Amino acid sequence: MFKSLNFKVILFGFIFTFFSSFGQSFFLGLFNSSIRDALSITHGQFGSIYASATLLSSFILVWIGKKIDDINILKFASYVVALLAISCFLFSKISSLFFLFVSIFLMRLSGQGLMSHTATTTIARFFERSRGRALGTTWLGLSLAEFILPLLIVFLLTFF
Repeated sequence: MFKSLNFKVILFGFIFTFFSSFGQSFFLGLFNSSIRDALSITHGQFGSIYASATLLSSFILVWIGKKIDDINILKFASYVVALLAISCFLFSKISSLFFLFVSIFLMRLSGQGLMSHTATTTIARFFERSRGRALGTTWLGLSLAEFILPLLIVFLLTFF
Protein backbone atom coordinates (compact mmCIF):
# COMPACT_ATOMS: atom_id res chain seq x y z
CA MET A 1 0.00 0.00 0.00
CA PHE A 2 2.81 2.44 0.85
CA LYS A 3 4.35 1.97 -2.59
CA SER A 4 0.95 2.64 -4.15
CA LEU A 5 0.67 5.86 -2.16
CA ASN A 6 4.17 6.89 -3.24
CA PHE A 7 3.15 6.37 -6.87
CA LYS A 8 -0.03 8.42 -6.42
CA VAL A 9 1.83 11.33 -4.84
CA ILE A 10 4.49 11.32 -7.58
CA LEU A 11 1.76 11.09 -10.23
CA PHE A 12 0.01 14.06 -8.59
CA GLY A 13 3.25 16.07 -8.76
CA PHE A 14 3.94 14.94 -12.32
CA ILE A 15 0.48 16.02 -13.49
CA PHE A 16 0.77 19.37 -11.72
CA THR A 17 4.19 20.10 -13.22
CA PHE A 18 2.91 19.05 -16.65
CA PHE A 19 -0.05 21.42 -16.44
CA SER A 20 2.07 24.21 -15.00
CA SER A 21 3.07 24.60 -18.65
CA PHE A 22 -0.08 26.57 -19.34
CA GLY A 23 1.51 29.48 -17.49
CA GLN A 24 5.07 28.98 -18.73
CA SER A 25 6.65 31.38 -21.22
CA PHE A 26 7.26 28.69 -23.84
CA PHE A 27 3.52 27.97 -23.96
CA LEU A 28 2.21 31.53 -23.87
CA GLY A 29 4.77 32.52 -26.52
CA LEU A 30 3.08 30.17 -28.99
CA PHE A 31 0.18 32.63 -29.16
CA ASN A 32 2.26 35.83 -29.17
CA SER A 33 1.91 36.72 -32.85
CA SER A 34 -1.79 35.85 -32.99
CA ILE A 35 -2.52 38.04 -29.99
CA ARG A 36 -0.41 40.93 -31.30
CA ASP A 37 -2.18 40.73 -34.66
CA ALA A 38 -5.65 40.54 -33.10
CA LEU A 39 -5.04 43.50 -30.79
CA SER A 40 -2.80 45.46 -33.19
CA ILE A 41 0.00 45.87 -30.66
CA THR A 42 3.77 45.86 -31.03
CA HIS A 43 6.32 43.42 -29.65
CA GLY A 44 7.25 46.04 -27.06
CA GLN A 45 3.68 46.57 -25.93
CA PHE A 46 3.12 42.84 -25.61
CA GLY A 47 6.40 42.46 -23.73
CA SER A 48 5.52 45.27 -21.32
CA ILE A 49 2.13 43.75 -20.57
CA TYR A 50 3.68 40.30 -20.18
CA ALA A 51 6.44 41.56 -17.87
CA SER A 52 4.11 43.59 -15.66
CA ALA A 53 1.60 40.72 -15.39
CA THR A 54 4.45 38.34 -14.51
CA LEU A 55 5.84 40.68 -11.84
CA LEU A 56 2.42 41.17 -10.28
CA SER A 57 1.76 37.42 -10.26
CA SER A 58 5.10 36.78 -8.54
CA PHE A 59 4.24 39.28 -5.78
CA ILE A 60 0.79 37.74 -5.32
CA LEU A 61 2.29 34.21 -5.36
CA VAL A 62 4.21 34.99 -2.16
CA TRP A 63 0.94 35.78 -0.38
CA ILE A 64 -1.23 33.02 -1.89
CA GLY A 65 1.51 30.40 -1.85
CA LYS A 66 1.80 30.41 1.92
CA LYS A 67 -1.89 29.46 2.17
CA ILE A 68 -0.86 25.92 1.24
CA ASP A 69 0.23 25.56 4.88
CA ASP A 70 -3.22 26.50 6.20
CA ILE A 71 -5.48 24.52 3.85
CA ASN A 72 -5.79 20.81 3.14
CA ILE A 73 -3.52 20.02 0.19
CA LEU A 74 -6.30 18.49 -1.91
CA LYS A 75 -8.58 21.46 -1.30
CA PHE A 76 -5.74 23.86 -2.17
CA ALA A 77 -4.97 21.84 -5.31
CA SER A 78 -8.61 21.96 -6.41
CA TYR A 79 -8.62 25.76 -6.02
CA VAL A 80 -5.46 25.96 -8.12
CA VAL A 81 -6.95 23.74 -10.84
CA ALA A 82 -10.15 25.81 -10.88
CA LEU A 83 -8.15 29.04 -11.16
CA LEU A 84 -6.08 27.58 -13.99
CA ALA A 85 -9.24 26.51 -15.84
CA ILE A 86 -10.72 30.00 -15.47
CA SER A 87 -7.49 31.62 -16.62
CA CYS A 88 -7.30 29.34 -19.69
CA PHE A 89 -10.88 30.24 -20.58
CA LEU A 90 -10.14 33.97 -20.21
CA PHE A 91 -6.97 33.56 -22.25
CA SER A 92 -9.05 32.09 -25.08
CA LYS A 93 -11.34 35.14 -25.05
CA ILE A 94 -8.78 37.97 -25.14
CA SER A 95 -10.38 40.98 -26.79
CA SER A 96 -8.65 43.98 -25.21
CA LEU A 97 -5.40 45.02 -23.58
CA PHE A 98 -7.05 44.83 -20.16
CA PHE A 99 -8.13 41.21 -20.70
CA LEU A 100 -4.71 40.41 -22.11
CA PHE A 101 -3.11 41.66 -18.89
CA VAL A 102 -5.63 39.87 -16.65
CA SER A 103 -5.41 36.59 -18.54
CA ILE A 104 -1.59 36.57 -18.62
CA PHE A 105 -1.53 37.48 -14.93
CA LEU A 106 -3.87 34.60 -14.07
CA MET A 107 -2.06 32.13 -16.35
CA ARG A 108 1.31 33.01 -14.81
CA LEU A 109 -0.09 32.93 -11.27
CA SER A 110 -2.10 29.73 -11.51
CA GLY A 111 -0.07 27.80 -14.07
CA GLN A 112 3.57 28.67 -13.75
CA GLY A 113 3.33 29.73 -10.11
CA LEU A 114 0.76 27.82 -8.11
CA MET A 115 0.77 24.54 -10.06
CA SER A 116 4.55 24.29 -9.66
CA HIS A 117 4.41 25.39 -6.04
CA THR A 118 1.70 22.86 -5.19
CA ALA A 119 3.58 20.00 -6.84
CA THR A 120 6.90 20.82 -5.21
CA THR A 121 5.46 21.46 -1.75
CA THR A 122 3.42 18.25 -1.81
CA ILE A 123 6.40 16.12 -2.84
CA ALA A 124 8.72 17.82 -0.33
CA ARG A 125 6.24 17.22 2.49
CA PHE A 126 5.55 13.59 1.66
CA PHE A 127 9.04 12.28 0.96
CA GLU A 128 11.92 12.37 3.40
CA ARG A 129 14.59 9.87 2.39
CA SER A 130 14.08 9.96 -1.37
CA ARG A 131 12.94 13.58 -1.72
CA GLY A 132 15.43 14.48 -4.46
CA ARG A 133 14.54 11.46 -6.56
CA ALA A 134 10.82 12.13 -6.09
CA LEU A 135 11.20 15.80 -7.07
CA GLY A 136 13.30 14.85 -10.10
CA THR A 137 10.69 12.36 -11.25
CA THR A 138 7.91 14.86 -10.67
CA TRP A 139 9.62 17.57 -12.73
CA LEU A 140 9.78 15.24 -15.72
CA GLY A 141 6.17 16.37 -16.17
CA LEU A 142 7.35 19.80 -17.26
CA SER A 143 9.97 18.32 -19.58
CA LEU A 144 7.34 16.12 -21.21
CA ALA A 145 5.01 19.10 -21.59
CA GLU A 146 7.78 21.17 -23.17
CA PHE A 147 8.13 18.44 -25.78
CA ILE A 148 4.45 17.62 -26.40
CA LEU A 149 2.55 20.89 -26.05
CA PRO A 150 4.33 23.02 -28.66
CA LEU A 151 3.95 20.25 -31.24
CA LEU A 152 0.30 19.77 -30.32
CA ILE A 153 -0.52 23.49 -30.32
CA VAL A 154 1.20 24.19 -33.63
CA PHE A 155 -0.60 21.21 -35.14
CA LEU A 156 -3.97 22.39 -33.78
CA LEU A 157 -3.37 26.00 -34.87
CA THR A 158 -3.14 24.80 -38.48
CA PHE A 159 -6.80 23.79 -38.22
CA PHE A 160 -8.20 26.68 -36.18
